[in-house]
Amino acid sequence: MTLQQVHDHIEQSRLRPYQMLIIALGVTINLLDGYDILALSVISPILTREWHLGPEALGLLLSATLAGTAAGGFLLSPIADLWGRRTSIMINLALMSIGMLFSSAANSVEMLWAMRFLTGLGVGAMSASVGTLIYEYCNLRSRNLGLGLVVVGYSVGQVLGGYVAPWLRDDFSWRGVFVFGGTCSAALLPLIYFNLPESLDVMVIRQTPQALTAVNKVLAKLSLPAFATLPPPPVKAKHASLLDLVRPPILARTALMALSYFFYMMTEYFFFGWNNQLTTNAGFADADGIFITRLTSYGGIAGGIAVGILTFKWPLRPVSAATLTVMGLSLMVFGAAANNLLLAQWAAFINGTCIMASAVMLYAAGSTTFPVRVRATGMGVVMSAGRLGSIFGPAAAGFMLGADFSRFSVCLLLSLPVLLSIATLVRVPLTPVEA
Repeated sequence: MTLQQVHDHIEQSRLRPYQMLIIALGVTINLLDGYDILALSVISPILTREWHLGPEALGLLLSATLAGTAAGGFLLSPIADLWGRRTSIMINLALMSIGMLFSSAANSVEMLWAMRFLTGLGVGAMSASVGTLIYEYCNLRSRNLGLGLVVVGYSVGQVLGGYVAPWLRDDFSWRGVFVFGGTCSAALLPLIYFNLPESLDVMVIRQTPQALTAVNKVLAKLSLPAFATLPPPPVKAKHASLLDLVRPPILARTALMALSYFFYMMTEYFFFGWNNQLTTNAGFADADGIFITRLTSYGGIAGGIAVGILTFKWPLRPVSAATLTVMGLSLMVFGAAANNLLLAQWAAFINGTCIMASAVMLYAAGSTTFPVRVRATGMGVVMSAGRLGSIFGPAAAGFMLGADFSRFSVCLLLSLPVLLSIATLVRVPLTPVEA
């Protein structure tokens, strides 16, 4: 049996319990990512009073995690291709655990900023590693659903965090919010170590002394015969370099995916960051703004699952274009609904649905277009490009609102990047480069 035959078997056969466990672990990891990102925003009012923080200092603290996620995608994602997906996940989990636990002990803005940045490093590199591993162990029919469930894990983590974190904050002080997140991340480390496999491709490419035993252990759990000797790595992989991402023929794929992520996340994070404030600015109660935010998360959960099921029958490219288009249209409706709370709520739910559905489609396109030897690094780089967009979107909205642009004008203008995301995404080749 060759490595290609193993891949064909994985892609064409039904999911086995072992593959379902891999998906479940990926969902759990992303759930913790969602909680960790949310943590500081939940405790910010108390922290502002305790530490007498001005808006500038609080803004810097809130930006620390986003800055860390952008840096993590660029700097740490290559670990998944060089040393392995599982190794990368373990390192990122350790960074998240340390960052969260030491955040709970912070006594200065500088230390808390550094620990939030460290947490962000782990979260930023984690997305590429987890998604890539899920992609490689899912069959063709359920691949996008598997990615959708992982994406949904992030939204579920934020929803659960919205309920759990306030209770921890009120009963154990704001430090308890960080202790809980750090402890959960640390507790997940042994589960990952003993249950999550390494990528078969990475093990074959690296050819370590332990690789044959590890590969055969995975093959047994997939009900496949063992290898007598390791198959040779693909010729391209022998001479591979991470710089292949910026060389033809992969360069065009990297550039197109990076632009698509940048424009998509510019709009996504504008809505995530401003939907609450725009609701209260329209004269509605604080509770209405919070409910709008929760509806967005609930929509995200529905969208991640629904799009995975839709792609059982419809191709990735038209589904991607459709979800991004509806995302832009629902944002315009939200902008027009300043005086209609019910319409704004429905628009927020639909927008959240399409945001997470589009995230799944973008990840599926990137995982398909990048060859295995640079897949995790490529995804880390393009997602980091997207996180740069996540900084520009909310900031642009702030400047426009400060210049007395109307709510509708801001939503209309910031729905336009979605069109640019579609224009670049539809040009991404969905046939893999020779491995």
